[in-house]
Amino acid sequence: MTSQQQEAIKYVDSPLLIIAGPGTGKTRVLTEKVIFLVKEGYDPNRIIVSTFTIKAAEELKDRLRKSLGDAVENMQISTIHSFCQKMLQSFPEYHNFGNIFEVMDDLDQFIFVNKNFWNYGLKDYAKDIKVAELINFYNKCTENDVDPVKLINYCKTNNLDSFKKAIAKSYQIYLGNILDPNNTRLDFALLQREFYHLLQQSPDVLQIVRDSHDYILIDEYQDTNPIQDAIFKLISEPKFNITVVGDEDQSLYSFRGASIKNFRTFLDRYPNAKKLVLEENFRSNKEIVSMFDDFMKPHRKFKKNIFTNNPTFSKPIYITGDSKQSEAENIVQFIKSVVKNNNIKYEDIAILFKSVKFHSSSIVDELEKEKITYIVKGDGSLLVQDEVKDLLILMVYINSHIPNKYQKEKYFDNNILYSKFLDLKEDTITKLNPKIDIYNLLESFDYDELQRLNIDNEDSDKLMALRNLKFQQTRNPISQLKLFYKIMDATGYHYRLFKKYLKDRDETANMAIKNLAKFSTLIYKFEENTHSKQFKSLLYQIGTIPENKIDDAASFENINAVNLMTVHQAKGLEFPVVIMAGVTNRRYNTINNRETIIMDIPKELMLDKNDYNRGEEIRRIFYVGVSRAQKLLAISTIDGPGSHPSKFIDEIGQSNFIKLNDFNKKFTDKDHYEPIKGKTKLSYSSVSAYIDCPFRFYCRDFLGFQTPTDYYQAYGVIVHNSLKKLHVLIKEGKEIDIQDIISIVDLYCKDDDSRTKWRDELITDLWTYYENTDNFLTEVLDIELPFSYINKDLLISGQADLVIKNENNEIELIDYKSRYKEGLGRMNVDIQLRLYNIALQYKYDEEIKNISAYTFKDNERTRFMNTEEDLEKTKTLVTSIAESIDNKDFGRNWQGTSCNNKTGKCEFYHICDGLEGGN
Repeated sequence: MTSQQQEAIKYVDSPLLIIAGPGTGKTRVLTEKVIFLVKEGYDPNRIIVSTFTIKAAEELKDRLRKSLGDAVENMQISTIHSFCQKMLQSFPEYHNFGNIFEVMDDLDQFIFVNKNFWNYGLKDYAKDIKVAELINFYNKCTENDVDPVKLINYCKTNNLDSFKKAIAKSYQIYLGNILDPNNTRLDFALLQREFYHLLQQSPDVLQIVRDSHDYILIDEYQDTNPIQDAIFKLISEPKFNITVVGDEDQSLYSFRGASIKNFRTFLDRYPNAKKLVLEENFRSNKEIVSMFDDFMKPHRKFKKNIFTNNPTFSKPIYITGDSKQSEAENIVQFIKSVVKNNNIKYEDIAILFKSVKFHSSSIVDELEKEKITYIVKGDGSLLVQDEVKDLLILMVYINSHIPNKYQKEKYFDNNILYSKFLDLKEDTITKLNPKIDIYNLLESFDYDELQRLNIDNEDSDKLMALRNLKFQQTRNPISQLKLFYKIMDATGYHYRLFKKYLKDRDETANMAIKNLAKFSTLIYKFEENTHSKQFKSLLYQIGTIPENKIDDAASFENINAVNLMTVHQAKGLEFPVVIMAGVTNRRYNTINNRETIIMDIPKELMLDKNDYNRGEEIRRIFYVGVSRAQKLLAISTIDGPGSHPSKFIDEIGQSNFIKLNDFNKKFTDKDHYEPIKGKTKLSYSSVSAYIDCPFRFYCRDFLGFQTPTDYYQAYGVIVHNSLKKLHVLIKEGKEIDIQDIISIVDLYCKDDDSRTKWRDELITDLWTYYENTDNFLTEVLDIELPFSYINKDLLISGQADLVIKNENNEIELIDYKSRYKEGLGRMNVDIQLRLYNIALQYKYDEEIKNISAYTFKDNERTRFMNTEEDLEKTKTLVTSIAESIDNKDFGRNWQGTSCNNKTGKCEFYHICDGLEGGN
């Protein structure tokens, strides 16, 4: 630990700005500062730690658990979006959308706006609008707290053209649309704005939030947007117990609304603020550190001198070609050479681009030509995979959709008869090929025609099953997600894939399975955000979603492969070898082009009144890229007709490079890339799912297949939230009457559908439950208490619904189920509650003697055995499950309780039936 790091950890006397250069141990400092605060007496429950990504939050929690154990579970360590969501849910009575509302990620938001923007007064301008640019405009307005009424008035007062007036008006309509109390769905930007407004407009809430938190730490502060900064400043007042960590040189997200001004003006805006700088780099060799620090030094506001005590190794390598093709050839030959001669592995190497989509194709082609294994991140390639395209073609047939010219060219480039999805015999293909309409396959034959052609029985059954699906979909349409599984069953494709992978370990089949799982998620998101079963709408959405919002295709895991990704994706990572590809003057320059936005937003209406400087950000992108290299850095460019090296290379100076053929150093075995093995992380629900059926767990929890939401899940969420609110009121000692019960139910039955289905019934049931609490509830100790159970490399997290003192004045754990007692036998509730007991056994001064499940529909409280022997058996079981998951032991609980239930057969029933030898 350096003296700079120690001072940053221990300083708490005033607001603190930690400037952390690349590789200077920022994450360690943040971790140790939290531990220091707790040891100094700060309540972990009253510390906020905000991270830039969910992954960063989870990694920080993992580090902290080693020192703080269960205390971490009650800490607010999350992204700003998650924090704002939690705060809005904590104060449902202060806003119009209650405790239950949808949160849209970037893809959700695109699908939602893409479906609805025609209704925002933009119908006449639809051809001139790119939905991604419209969303960028909406988000920028929201993140800068732009008043839509003032924006509309500005357009009128300044006589802006009709298009800009319509765009301004559409923002107001969009907000009204997603803030509809009957169907509230908040995008990430609006989560923040609504919480900010809540703090501004409700002094009581602001005071509660301030009183609830004693210290705030913000990671990656240089990438916060204006409204995020305003939120944290409001909360931190008047104590200003706040530390922010970041680096102006690594601010990369201005195009997404981040404001580097937040970082650069922190010292001016916070009273008595102190600045500390972390300058010792632990990542890279001396030549790399010297190069990137000299490159950036003249362009900083905050002066720093990044240095390292690591040894020298090699100057950066300069690679050049006279065309894209020759650059690609030179890069790949360099890779082949260092792997052959310098003890470097493919997995040690990362090739970084400004854009994978636009800049990587030549290098990918060359890697394939030389048979070098690679993994691409950020190419949005899911929809071009054969299994996804074949599925879409079958959905076209079954939904009786007539494809347009664009759809024909995009999806019908191969004859479906030859597809692995159908797996037809060669004789069948030969007989059918001359007779079918490739755009309307299922109308090209009937049963009699297949019999006349003497088509193989298995193929005939498959084709007729698809044809019957088409007729069923015409008469009684089902959702596209349900149809997804019907098609799998009819063709047997998922069974054949699983058979190849599980029995033959065919990795290509495994990739196809994973891609189908990803596609099921895309269908699920479409249906959740459009409330539509229409295939025409789904196909339209799929055809318009930008590739940067689509998942990459699945890639091989745990293999020795070259990594290809954007600089943005590499941020926070490090690699033994980094190749910066395509460092040309067209891609890496300081030309300050204007920001591409559908309409300029008046500065006087925005929180951030500074202009976006694209030139500065391009320099920072290059800086972040080169500083990912640990041992060896190569910079590649093109110097030929129409393309010349970036001026950044001139700034570095040719004397600081060596030529391609001059590199002769060798890696030691300690220099190789070492993936970090994390703990096996499970929620209790996943433990229960594994117990019910390991194979269903594998499909849903491990692979990520989305299945349709059923009636019981939707009802259970409303019951759960209503009980939580009631328990809070009981804990606060409030006298509760029937009007309180009605108010609680109305908070959560907030849309017309749930009011019609459940409101009256839920009011009766909740009142009955409240009256029954007199028989067993003496004191509420904790509500939705988060916990973690850690055992070596296993981490199980969850929340206990309720902890009480019961009628015997003993501590009791209760889990609530929104059903009747007779259904408990299928739910593993006893194991669930014992696991809660194990995780919380040191939380209270007294022993937890009782564990019980409360079934809401019949008001029955069922107790379970809770002896030491029972607890030890549970520990053994959970450890065994974790080991089985690590070992990919996903056996089938054939004909178990999960195979058939009230909603029908399990979505994966036919896979198991085939694997078990069924017909």
